[in-house]
Amino acid sequence: MAIECMRDLLKLDQVVGEDISQALVEGDVNIPDTKAPVSRILDITSQAVISSKEVIQDKVMVEGVLHYDILYVTEGDGEIDAVEAEIGFTQYLDMPGARPKMLSCLDLTVEHLDYEIVSGRKLNVKAVLNLYGKVSETLELESVRDFGGVSDVEVLRDRIEASSSAGEGRTQTMLREDLELSDSMPSIQRILRRNIRVRINEQSAMDNKVRVTGMAEIKLLYQSDDEEDPVHFINHEIEFAHSVEIPGAYQGMDSRANAGNIEFYADPREDINGEFRIIDTEAVINLEASVYEPLELDIISDAYSPSVPMTLKKKGIVLSQFAGEAKDQTVVKESLAFPADIPKARKILYVDVSPHIASEIIGDGQVTIEGILLAKIVYQSKDPDLLVGSFSQDIPFSHTLELEGADSSLTCTSEINTDHIGHVLLAQDEAEIKAALSISVTLSKKIEKEVIIGAEELEQSEAVESGIYIYFVQPGDNLWSVAKKYNTTTSLIMGFNQLEDDGKLTPGSKLVIYKKLDIPAV
Repeated sequence: MAIECMRDLLKLDQVVGEDISQALVEGDVNIPDTKAPVSRILDITSQAVISSKEVIQDKVMVEGVLHYDILYVTEGDGEIDAVEAEIGFTQYLDMPGARPKMLSCLDLTVEHLDYEIVSGRKLNVKAVLNLYGKVSETLELESVRDFGGVSDVEVLRDRIEASSSAGEGRTQTMLREDLELSDSMPSIQRILRRNIRVRINEQSAMDNKVRVTGMAEIKLLYQSDDEEDPVHFINHEIEFAHSVEIPGAYQGMDSRANAGNIEFYADPREDINGEFRIIDTEAVINLEASVYEPLELDIISDAYSPSVPMTLKKKGIVLSQFAGEAKDQTVVKESLAFPADIPKARKILYVDVSPHIASEIIGDGQVTIEGILLAKIVYQSKDPDLLVGSFSQDIPFSHTLELEGADSSLTCTSEINTDHIGHVLLAQDEAEIKAALSISVTLSKKIEKEVIIGAEELEQSEAVESGIYIYFVQPGDNLWSVAKKYNTTTSLIMGFNQLEDDGKLTPGSKLVIYKKLDIPAV
């Protein structure tokens, strides 16, 4: 009777490739005629937003925008002003094997920022971007789950963990809130700077949707008519929760979410006394989410029959398998001395901290994150001719997370968020900052497997006499490989040698093998 293959449809995500790229994005920012020209830059920040992505042949094309927020001292009168600008970019990730309509996952961060004042009306800005991308495809194939027609087919089964893309969705959420100044703060003459940062705290799959919760941190700098204390800073956080509709999603699925392309407005408004002490804020946030169905599969990776020679048809698959995750918090505390060539401080307006990961060291059940905190201090000076001063300084940090099973063979994806920034002016030329950081790491491993998708019976070889063989176990041998080599069964080897149920073999040990037929293994 011929060999029969009983098949199941296997559907899972296969990793096509990963790539990390660094790109320099350079452009000019023109100061509009409605604003005073630039004399000196106080602070410049940039946020990178991916506006579109497309998988093309052997590449991923990424289009995005760098949003710049520039705080500066004006020429002539030395006033404080700000300007916002956008510079678009296109970047490609090399991804051999990638094809249109494959799935892509991207992460984009600003690694470094630099500028040059070309003239009072023009700035040249440069940003170094770190871009990570992974491309996968949803693979559908009919794999052999069992054999029929032959009674003595030996099969080697592997249990694998995988995932299958189950859908994605996009939506917008709007945040509105009126901020009222405290009694100790003077009324608003004009808002100098508007800034918002959004972070996702948690996402969870539910029936036909992904629930996303996060925090929007609003930072505002405004000027008052108080000559002694003219510049003030407001820091406010707004929690939000919103759902992204994804038909077919259900509780228990893995999910991912990110926020991008944020529109933010903040305008002063009069209170009942006719003073500008209320700020109307409105933010429109684009949310994206995707869901993945976790799979645990038993696949047949090898097979043979001691009585019937057969050839196997196999297909190789490459999977990214979850290997563990950990989250922790740490506090970085540092005293910073002001540079000698800048004015002394009267009060600190705000401190901004940007964490950057320099390296991820994996081994011995631990993951050590080493990085740099880029701290920017903007302060009100004691110099009557210079209202506001600023300086920046790099602060190295290191933190270790315990994670069982962590070793150097695994791939690490890490993320750092700034939860809180505290600051104290210790002296006119010294400040202490304290940054609370949340660190998360996810470990994965690349798995290459061969799945049997068919089998054919070969012409019967001439049988030889039965025999008894003595075999000395070699390094790398296992019960399956020895049984296949001698075209016998694992149960026969275990029975003749009185092996334990786990079937473990020790290199150098002796096995007695009873061989019935000498049929070449394929």
